[in-house]
Amino acid sequence: MNHTASPFLDKVDRWRAGVVDAVSFGFVNTVARRHRLPKDLLQRWHQYASHWAARSSSEYYAIPEDHDLPPMPHSGPWRFISPIRSDYSDNNTTAFDLFPCKKGWTAPTMILAHGLMSVSDMGYRLWAKRLNERGWNAVFMHLPYHYSRRLRRHLTGEFAVSAHPLRTAEGIRQAVVEVRVLLRTLKNMGGQLFGGWGTSYGGWIMAQAACVDPLLQRLILVEPILNIETAIWESPASITVRQHMRQAGIKREDLRPHLRLCCPSHQRPLTEGRNVLLLAGEYDRIAPPELIRQLNQKWEGSHYHCFKQGHVGYTLMPESFRLAQNLWADDFRES
Repeated sequence: MNHTASPFLDKVDRWRAGVVDAVSFGFVNTVARRHRLPKDLLQRWHQYASHWAARSSSEYYAIPEDHDLPPMPHSGPWRFISPIRSDYSDNNTTAFDLFPCKKGWTAPTMILAHGLMSVSDMGYRLWAKRLNERGWNAVFMHLPYHYSRRLRRHLTGEFAVSAHPLRTAEGIRQAVVEVRVLLRTLKNMGGQLFGGWGTSYGGWIMAQAACVDPLLQRLILVEPILNIETAIWESPASITVRQHMRQAGIKREDLRPHLRLCCPSHQRPLTEGRNVLLLAGEYDRIAPPELIRQLNQKWEGSHYHCFKQGHVGYTLMPESFRLAQNLWADDFRES
């Protein structure tokens, strides 16, 4: 579904979205320039991709057998050592902020996953409050290299997506496994219905989690990064990333064999399509609407809406909440 406006307003919206996105893309590319890649990166990447080449998504995102489910507090911050370790100790503590509703953890729970390089959780706390008012618990997830997991002397999220494909892939794997740990903990506490609400990079995480874990039964994806190849090799936000990869000898075809494990557009969610809500921005060049529309057609029964916004904006979060309440009215009875 497309939401239209007058030609004049359309031009204004397109210009404004272009300016905001251009500033954001310029900042991301500037930050990426200070990253240096190891000389043996291509060799290490081929070893990593070869190791997982014959293995399934369920193996790639499996919770390690020796990882015990940690006790979860009733509310507030919940921190524990990640079941998947990176090379950076600052990033290896899983972090969730818990916002229970009056009914407690037997009520439905929505996992909130933020965008790349998100710097403030104020808006997500507001959405957590609104979810609570409608009978949902909320869990705000600190994605790898963000917020409490930010590396010293670096910006939040700076290492999450970069020209280092092994680190990017392992960050996705780490986040998805942590979501699975959370889902099992909530299930053990009596929860029955779980949703994932992800924006951009967070949408990538939630989409991938839904492709490997049947417990995730409601999915709200706001401008999700679904086609990773396009995001890396064609997006204006990845100009520096592409330059560094080429300097390291990494070509587009070197990454393709691994996309089946970390690219949601190559997979299908384990919930029914009617439980998936996809939102796109008409002027978005990071997660182009035509790619989200293609996924909508592939994920049969899923719901697609396109609004006049670039990749950066404030329209799609409230619209996605409104649409979710209309789609799944029985899940949002309390007010």
